[in-house]
Amino acid sequence: MRPSHIFSLLLLLLAPAIQAAVLAIDYGAEFTKLSLIKPGVPFDVVLDKDSKRKISSVVGWKRDDRVFGAEAKMAATRFPDTHFPYVKPLLGSTSQLQLPLHPNPPSLTDDGVLIFPHPSAPSHISPAASSPDQFWTPTALLAHQISYFRHLAETLLPAGSTAESINQVIVTVPAWWDHYQRKAYKDALELQGLSCLAMIGEGTGVALNYAMTRTFPDYNLETGEGSKEYHVIYDSGALSTTATVLAFYQTSYLPTPKSKTPINTTHIEVLGTGYEQVGGVLLDVSIQDLLVEDFIKKSGQKGVRNDKKALAKLAREANRVKHILSANQEANVAVESLYNDVDYRSKISRASLELSLESSIPLFSHPVTSALTSAGLSLNDINSVILFGGNTRVPLVQNTLKSVLGGKDDLIAQNVNTDEAAVLGAAYYGAALSRQFKMKNLNVTERSFYDVIKDGKDGEVIFEKGTKLGERKILTLPVPAKGEDEITLEFSQSTHPASPGQSTTKVENDQAQTKPILALTINDIQKSLKNFTTPQPVIQVTLRLDPRGYLSVANAVLTSNVTEAEDKEGGVAGALKGLFGGKKDDTPSEDNTTEDDDIKDETKDTKTKSKKQKIALRFKEKHIGLRPMTGEEKRTTQARLQSIAAYESAKFAREEARNLLEGYLYRLSGLLSPDSDIKALHEYATQAERDKIRDLVDKTMEWLGDHAETADEKTLKGKRSDLESLELPILKRYKEYLHRPKALEAFQQAMFASRSFLSEARKNNTEALKAAESATDENPAIPPKYTEEELKDVEVQMKENEQWIDGLMKDQVKIEDDKTKDPVIMAGDLDERGKKLQMTVLRLINKKPPRRPRPSSSSSSATTSTTLASPTDHGPEVVESTHSEATPTTSTTLAKPTDKGPEPKDVTQETGDKLGKTSISKAAPTDKGPDPPKHVEL
Repeated sequence: MRPSHIFSLLLLLLAPAIQAAVLAIDYGAEFTKLSLIKPGVPFDVVLDKDSKRKISSVVGWKRDDRVFGAEAKMAATRFPDTHFPYVKPLLGSTSQLQLPLHPNPPSLTDDGVLIFPHPSAPSHISPAASSPDQFWTPTALLAHQISYFRHLAETLLPAGSTAESINQVIVTVPAWWDHYQRKAYKDALELQGLSCLAMIGEGTGVALNYAMTRTFPDYNLETGEGSKEYHVIYDSGALSTTATVLAFYQTSYLPTPKSKTPINTTHIEVLGTGYEQVGGVLLDVSIQDLLVEDFIKKSGQKGVRNDKKALAKLAREANRVKHILSANQEANVAVESLYNDVDYRSKISRASLELSLESSIPLFSHPVTSALTSAGLSLNDINSVILFGGNTRVPLVQNTLKSVLGGKDDLIAQNVNTDEAAVLGAAYYGAALSRQFKMKNLNVTERSFYDVIKDGKDGEVIFEKGTKLGERKILTLPVPAKGEDEITLEFSQSTHPASPGQSTTKVENDQAQTKPILALTINDIQKSLKNFTTPQPVIQVTLRLDPRGYLSVANAVLTSNVTEAEDKEGGVAGALKGLFGGKKDDTPSEDNTTEDDDIKDETKDTKTKSKKQKIALRFKEKHIGLRPMTGEEKRTTQARLQSIAAYESAKFAREEARNLLEGYLYRLSGLLSPDSDIKALHEYATQAERDKIRDLVDKTMEWLGDHAETADEKTLKGKRSDLESLELPILKRYKEYLHRPKALEAFQQAMFASRSFLSEARKNNTEALKAAESATDENPAIPPKYTEEELKDVEVQMKENEQWIDGLMKDQVKIEDDKTKDPVIMAGDLDERGKKLQMTVLRLINKKPPRRPRPSSSSSSATTSTTLASPTDHGPEVVESTHSEATPTTSTTLAKPTDKGPEPKDVTQETGDKLGKTSISKAAPTDKGPDPPKHVEL
């Protein structure tokens, strides 16, 4: 097997196997899509509580209540100060957005962390913040939304299954996200107790969805024969536009030389990425600015610029107008009571919008040229440009893309769902990792977008831009001098510098500077050196570019820098080996050494080679640059999230108890009404009982009107329990009246059938005993089917049931016409006794009939003789003696082997009853008799 295939197999074995439900999340700046990978659940997106296929990426508060999705978006006009949209671009960042998207923007703390205020935070959030101006980090706000996503997925259950907790996720992120942003996303998942199985690029997710139902050309990785398909995923979303160049091809190989069926693997390889931080929100803001200026021009109300509620209304209207202008040249604008009770009505055209965006239009095409340059390809190599993202529906964006393609409009493909392809691709990838789904083999290769550099901007490049994610590198460091017991290394991340004439995006040029990301400190080196005996010690550090895209340290060891040849001949052993002559002097000269001798020596050296001495060193990683969440901050945020979850759970339980109580009160009021179609409370309750229930219903309704919003769950349930205790006796009479006649009829049938069975069973047992009296050793009789103890058990149960029913029936008859009296005979007791008797009788009926005992062997063996025949002798004619009940000495000559013989007589005595037929066979001893009675339900 080729080394590459062995490596792929090892990765498959080491990959985390999915054993339970896994949630795929495509978190966007404006909308989020979810998909659940779980047996029994259809492969589709998860709907929100309003049955929407995409969920607004926003969290907010309506006073003390946390709201998400469309509800949170609608609440922005009333509660703008506690409305937190567009969290994604602030993850792992120290700078605010240039666009005015946050009604209450975050502030930068002294230690370089963005944090949002929360005015009038709910009192149930614990621990409370020291200041309302510093409450939620972007990571914490993302954790809020993740809790909502998980709740939606956990309520999606296959038929007949129970709720199951989701603890694993697969997420999509922009391929150009740096170490800080990926780490912030991972921290948000950990705050909710979720494990990130995979973090793939958004373009990779779309590519996986594209490859789900397609085949690609064959390519041989060893010889380079074959071809590949090259596609560009053009993703224009709310705040960014990304182009990803990918190669698609298929490989085949035989797992063993004797295999006949090859293993086919679909490969998806990222070759280059380019992006710009420009998207559909830029159009929303431009439309909003046009509307603000137009409103001021028409009304003169300049204060609208600083009114958060008015701006929230205009933002919602601008988004609606954008969708209209995507299909029309003009759109009408209407906002009721926009500012100071002034209504606003106007009209806006597509031409005026495009004119306001004239300077930003080229930014939508830059990612394509940058991605192609990074991949080393041209437009002539590309098979198609696949559109993804809601902003690709805008005519302005489509025209800009066509301009960069140089007239090759036929390259543009719209063959994936522009909203859901990324999350469905991520879910498909999750299913491929699982052992519970049969999927085609996939090999996904992603690459880093940044250089990883040691010791500053001009230091050594450890992982160059374009390195495959998941690779490792070993750094060899000298041992520090005596007295120094530790080594500290710093690693930075930066974009690859642009070569002259290379097309780059504005963002790439702005971020060409290095960013410190990780500091490594290795400790206790001198202590480890005392136990190290091999010469020339060095320190080796293994760095890993994690498949999720951030740098980590795998291990640090103390080892030797001596080569294998030096280790073999050096040291004390090598010096002693050369004294006084030896085998070395006796070896033939180099000229006389044959090629076979060289091969033998090399094999011998390989077998005798000893492993180098290695000692593991203690090391500590520290994230530097943008400070991540500390352990204390994580614990505080997690405690707040849990306090909110506990409050919401208690509130939900209280509201459910209130709704149940309220519904119960209205139901009882309807049943007590004289006009009710259901007369149960009138027929089965006394007047005093009805008056008592009516009085308690009125009092409870009055109490609920005063305490509906403040009463706790326990009190609400207690109020309902008080009412149920009054209704329960009446309900019991009603149910007994409905079920008792059927239960009594079934009980009587069981008694009658059991009595018939007992009669026939005793009759058959008597006949079997009589037959035993006339039986002989040569013709024994069939023993009785039932024992006396078994029949006695049936008889005792029947007698107990008769005494029980006779004693109670006298009292039951007296109250039969009065429905307000509690019944004496309960349907449940009738069912219990009847079923017990039924099971006893059926067990006896289904009992296997006894077989006729074998005849005694003493009489037959006395006359038996055996004569050995010659090998060619067919033997004498065989004669068999059989004994019947009437004439034991009668002999019968066997017929020829092909003769079927006469039909055996079978005299069967039948007794018919509701339990089936009881049969006694009179057939010959060799006859198996009739089939036993079939199982009949009482």
